[in-house]
Amino acid sequence: MAEAFLGIVLENLSLLIQGEIGMIMGVDEEMNNLFSTLTTIQSVLEDAEMKQLQSRPIQNWLLKLKDLTYEIDDILDECATELSKLEHRNSKSSRYSLKKLLFRHKIGRRMKQVTEKLDAVAAERSKFHLREIAVERPNEFAATRETGSILNESRYIYGREEDAEKIVDILVNQVNDNQEITILPIIGVGGLGKTTLAQLVYNDPRVVEHFDKLIWVCVSDDFDQKTLVKGMIESGGGSASDLVHLDALQRVLWELLNNKRYLLVLDDVWNDDQEKWYELRNVLASGRGGSSIIVTTRLKKVADIMGTLAPHYLKGLSDEHCWMLMRERAFGQEKQEFPNLEAIGKQIVSKCAGVPLAAKALGGLLRFKRTEKEWNYVKESEIWELPQEETPILPALKLSYHHLPLSLRQCFAYCAVFPKDSQITKEELIFMWMAHGCISSKGVLEIEDVGNQICDELLFRSLLQYVPDTYKPTLIMHDLVHDLAQSIMENKVPGTQVQRTNFRSASSNSKIRQVNLQEKFILFPTSYQPEMDMPLVLKNFLRLRILDARWTRIESLPCVVGNLKHLRQLNLSGSCILTLPDSICSLWNLQVLNLDYCRELEALPKKIRDLINLRHLLLQYCRSLREMPSKIGELTSLRTLSLFIVDRNRGNRLEELQCLKLGGNLTICHLERVENPMDAKKTNLAEKENLRHLYLEWEHENTASKSSGEEDIERDEKVLEALEPHPHLETLDIKGFGGRHFPVWMSNSTLAKLVKIYIQGCDNCLHLSQLGELPHLKFLRLTNLARVEYIIEDESGNRLTSVQQFQSLEKLYLTTLPKMKGLLKEQVMMGSAPKAFPNLKELNIRDCNSLIMASLSKMRALISLTHLTIDECDTQRCLPEGWLRHLTSLEELVIWRCRELMVCVPKALSHLSSSLQSLILSSLPELSSLPEWLGDMTSLQSLNIYECRKVASLPASIQGMTKLQYLEVLACPELERRCEREKGEDWHKISHIPHLQIGTPYSIRFAACLMITRKHLQLIHICAILFVLPEL
Repeated sequence: MAEAFLGIVLENLSLLIQGEIGMIMGVDEEMNNLFSTLTTIQSVLEDAEMKQLQSRPIQNWLLKLKDLTYEIDDILDECATELSKLEHRNSKSSRYSLKKLLFRHKIGRRMKQVTEKLDAVAAERSKFHLREIAVERPNEFAATRETGSILNESRYIYGREEDAEKIVDILVNQVNDNQEITILPIIGVGGLGKTTLAQLVYNDPRVVEHFDKLIWVCVSDDFDQKTLVKGMIESGGGSASDLVHLDALQRVLWELLNNKRYLLVLDDVWNDDQEKWYELRNVLASGRGGSSIIVTTRLKKVADIMGTLAPHYLKGLSDEHCWMLMRERAFGQEKQEFPNLEAIGKQIVSKCAGVPLAAKALGGLLRFKRTEKEWNYVKESEIWELPQEETPILPALKLSYHHLPLSLRQCFAYCAVFPKDSQITKEELIFMWMAHGCISSKGVLEIEDVGNQICDELLFRSLLQYVPDTYKPTLIMHDLVHDLAQSIMENKVPGTQVQRTNFRSASSNSKIRQVNLQEKFILFPTSYQPEMDMPLVLKNFLRLRILDARWTRIESLPCVVGNLKHLRQLNLSGSCILTLPDSICSLWNLQVLNLDYCRELEALPKKIRDLINLRHLLLQYCRSLREMPSKIGELTSLRTLSLFIVDRNRGNRLEELQCLKLGGNLTICHLERVENPMDAKKTNLAEKENLRHLYLEWEHENTASKSSGEEDIERDEKVLEALEPHPHLETLDIKGFGGRHFPVWMSNSTLAKLVKIYIQGCDNCLHLSQLGELPHLKFLRLTNLARVEYIIEDESGNRLTSVQQFQSLEKLYLTTLPKMKGLLKEQVMMGSAPKAFPNLKELNIRDCNSLIMASLSKMRALISLTHLTIDECDTQRCLPEGWLRHLTSLEELVIWRCRELMVCVPKALSHLSSSLQSLILSSLPELSSLPEWLGDMTSLQSLNIYECRKVASLPASIQGMTKLQYLEVLACPELERRCEREKGEDWHKISHIPHLQIGTPYSIRFAACLMITRKHLQLIHICAILFVLPEL
């Protein structure tokens, strides 16, 4: 990683030289000499990084260089800070003050000292005979990496049958008639078995019979067309030994493939140059229909460029298959059994992380070891601590690192600071890269945009992976890729142990850049310090870039925090902090101040506007915060301000937001304090194109008179009209709005990216505007709207005929709408308007006592609905027979706390027999029995009955429900008695069901209150044992 960090330092030094800071500080000559020496060292670092794997002296040299680079980085950071202050004050005369003269003298002396140290380190490099290699150029092709099509020992390939079968089916059956070349990429991390899978497919008898010609070429680093074409000719049975020119080679390959259905495997492709691929593809166009190409690569970007089919993402092997592979390598054909070693081996398998290369390498390492001590050593060692010549895992993975551009290497290696299997939001990772100087702005791209691009590039290269189904984009790293990053970050070499430094020593403290107080670790290097607390940190670690005290119990921050002049990120989120010291405003370099979930925080420092480099002020859920510091609009670098509290005083009005280029989340509270709607216009929200989530909140008190109430209503409507956001907005949340009508822009189809809307506590609202016209709205939650009667209605009285309403909506939550009568007003439903809600999948109705259930039966468009919940609709006595008739896709039905509902289960449920998988009936005191036809629901997998005290027995037909996997009966005394294991009268009806939960003292509150589906209930039963539940 030394070459990546050195590159960052060189870039910073170059910027300072261009800014003439050296002349201002009187160290211009030293800076230029430093730049020259660092550039000379950088030219050999690529070779040194590779050779350190075999050379301990070179590794030690790199460690000395890295330590010195940290020192240089600190000096340059102080110079950059001084330059920034000079530019901000816009006065060069101040540089001649006594304070500045002392600074010049001190920095000049330190610069001379570090230059002398660097010269000594640079002189050492000559004895290592290091070559100059351009760091942006990938390594030369290694012959040991060349692959072929012959499949050795196919009987020892485990867990790839399904993958191979899927690809063979695609090649032989699915793309047989394609006239254009079919290209299928296989993507996975190094060592995962991409080549082996391609060999399995290539040698499958069905493939051999189907294709006229099979060709295999190992591409690796060198995507030279002449070399590749020659390789294809030779693999395809032709001769190219006498051909020199590209044109002649192309013509021979053209004839070789002409009118033949061929399969070409391009193994281990790294090239992401589109033009090179297009030139090669043209030569391959002579084959006949059905010709196919398999491309194996670690890079998603390569797959995107070359593929015509969706890529096949290769997953890791199971622990069982990894163990089979490891056991074969470790024991070979030995007939003697070693049960003790096998028990240890099954624990070692976890190191493989599903990667066959690791399983084979570790098995080979254990081949001639037959003592428990030797096997335990491997189990307890890290991957990089094992001998390299016997475990070629890291060298294979390190190819991915050496193919990274210099600008990505430091960012990748930094990911090692998170423990294995850790998940981190993309935003937080970028903030950390910023703090450590791994990234910087580039032209018109802001620093966050550059970080986003680097994240995407690491994702394309399979070095990071997205975690599915998360609120914010969240990332994770494969275990072995994490091992690679950690070996680079810590400069660990296989077969060696790196001595950790004592963090209390002064020389060691100079390298400590990050502290996490909750997890008790510091870096660099990473070290666990259980006795560490805030006073110790502030006393010893003065060169921190990141101070992370999230979710700690600290209530105050010492004033000496202002001494952390290098600090870029301060994270106090979730802490018990009450106030922040004024000294925090002297942290000139602070970029991120995270105070999310500081629920006790009462005030921000008054001079926070002095933090001119602050880019992200995070204040979500700071509910005790009463006001904003004055003139926060002077923080012109600010890109995130998650909370703004409106005040009537000048300096705290909405106009403070006017010139801020805000993005991400923005909550504006106390909009009732806006006296002039023109002030709301000054927020300039319509120009904030990076704003994604907007939360607008009013907190009205009861008005003294009707006239003042009318004034408030009119003012609220004008204020909301003035707060029109940019079309890029994705989420809109409105709370406490006192107007009767929402503004026109809320129904404007130009809000093309709006996907979520939350509206709550708007007591005067009569209509919901035309929300149904928003083309990409997927989620709508309406809560506490006292006067709204319909979701869709035409206020003008005309029928809706042109636009399909809520065409993209997938989830609809309706809570406490006392006058809600239906989803569509009758005249709208009777009109010729297109069907509404065609893609609605989840409908949750709670406390809507005026809702006419019969109206749902007319909603024939709800054919996509899979989840329906009806909760606390107490006035409903029965469910109409036809109300579920058209819900042919319904998979889960929850009916909960409808106290007058369901004297009996309606026959309408029988219409769901082929789709319904989960039925939850909870807190239905009038439900007396379950019908015999319940057995006709052949698809039902889970049946949950909670607090239905009048239900006394189960129907006999339940014995025929062969797909039923889960039955839960809780707080139903008579039914629990009859279903008692081995004893109850109904036990024979349910004994065939695999998972039974009949009566427990603890889980009823979870199940009934949360209406959790089957997959969540499994977790809850475990958790409920550990917690005493609060009273509801």
